[in-house]
Amino acid sequence: MPTVGHDRIDGGNAGLPARLAGQRGHADGHRKVGTLYLSLAVVAGIVGGMLAVALQAGLLPHDVLARWGGGDPAGMWERIATRHGMMMVFFCVLPALSGGFGNWFVPLLTGARDMAFPRLNMACWCAVAGSFVMTLVGLSVATSPLVSVAALLLWCVGMLGMGINMVASVLNMRAPAMRLRDMPVFVWAQVLTAFMLVMVVPVLAAALTRIVLDGGDVLAHVDTVLHAFSGPEVALLLLPSMGIVSQVVETFCGVSLRWRMPVVMALTVMSVGGASVWTHDLFDGLLNTADAFRTTGELIVILAPVVVVMAAWVATIGAAGRISFRLPMAWAGGCAVLLVAGGMMSLRSGGTGDVHAATVFAAVFATFAGFYYWIGKMSGHLVPRMAGNIHFALTAVGTAVSLMTHQGPLAVAGAVMMGVSILVFAGVLVATCMRGQGHVAANYWGTGARTLEWRLPSPVGTALNTDAKGNRS
Repeated sequence: MPTVGHDRIDGGNAGLPARLAGQRGHADGHRKVGTLYLSLAVVAGIVGGMLAVALQAGLLPHDVLARWGGGDPAGMWERIATRHGMMMVFFCVLPALSGGFGNWFVPLLTGARDMAFPRLNMACWCAVAGSFVMTLVGLSVATSPLVSVAALLLWCVGMLGMGINMVASVLNMRAPAMRLRDMPVFVWAQVLTAFMLVMVVPVLAAALTRIVLDGGDVLAHVDTVLHAFSGPEVALLLLPSMGIVSQVVETFCGVSLRWRMPVVMALTVMSVGGASVWTHDLFDGLLNTADAFRTTGELIVILAPVVVVMAAWVATIGAAGRISFRLPMAWAGGCAVLLVAGGMMSLRSGGTGDVHAATVFAAVFATFAGFYYWIGKMSGHLVPRMAGNIHFALTAVGTAVSLMTHQGPLAVAGAVMMGVSILVFAGVLVATCMRGQGHVAANYWGTGARTLEWRLPSPVGTALNTDAKGNRS
């Protein structure tokens, strides 16, 4: 029986891989919804990135901001900056990591035909997409502040439903012989993220509802709530990110992930503990008193699991002896470097903002690692190698510059470089989807890729006819 990055490829059922490989009638609803989440993430990333470039590079002069802001340029600048953060976290990175890759690959990796509630799955995407549109409308000063609150409430509804659907799917829809301990780390990360969404999103929705009922300065209250939510947000971004990187490391090292069960336990601690880290960032000034013991404890809840997971990656790389340095591995390495940088920043006084910036950038790198890792499985085509390398180089340099400085010419250069990288990625995406070459093999990464999705054709849903080496004919 073939071995895999987790204990077995089939969870103890020798017939499971063959059954999956022959699933001509496998439902494609979860893949379509996953593609919709990824498409929304691309649009939100472009919009949010361009907003950041416009602000950082001074493309929105003082008089333009004053005109848009009804005579309040500072308030308009703050409003655009807030929307940029919402675009990147609420509508780009988190939907891509959980809604996009989660919907696409959790059923494939667990032997499920579809998600547990297909109609709910589609309804949740509609809620998140509607929230995105309402957030854009909320940029205008002519729009009531309650529109922003309504957008966030609608986002909460969509993400809560998505989390419930993911938990139900993994617990009830996986192949009968696949035990929980046999699931890949990626699936564990997805279901733990879903559990965390179920825990924290109702709290966020309750706080937003109270804002509506209390009245007063709505935008100020929303900013405070979002500031509090930035604590759980870190864990919500890190969990699926580390699941993707673990999958990539296993594939390109060619050996199973070392310390697998400690990694699962660490992710569980992050999921449960991260749901309680609500007030950590408020101690920077929004609360009058600070409990040093509590803030240190909350920091350890996030940092300790990250250290355990990264140690497992290092142990896996050390056990491999030889690593295949392909493009997904480069993005995974960038994510790991940013996690180390974020941990170092967290030890510095007043470095909370830098920590969150490093976390978001790490999640972006993990998202691109997943994209370049699975794009052949999703589309049937691999990306143009040179364009992918250029995209990585621009993003890596732009990220480093953006984290090192926040103002001045160097900061402008970093923002412009990030903007160019977004355009390059858009070109990569279009070129990949429009390529007229033949479809890639079912397992185009070779013997290192041994989880269940690599037994299915590329793209998933087409007829599979392979030779002994796994090449599709």
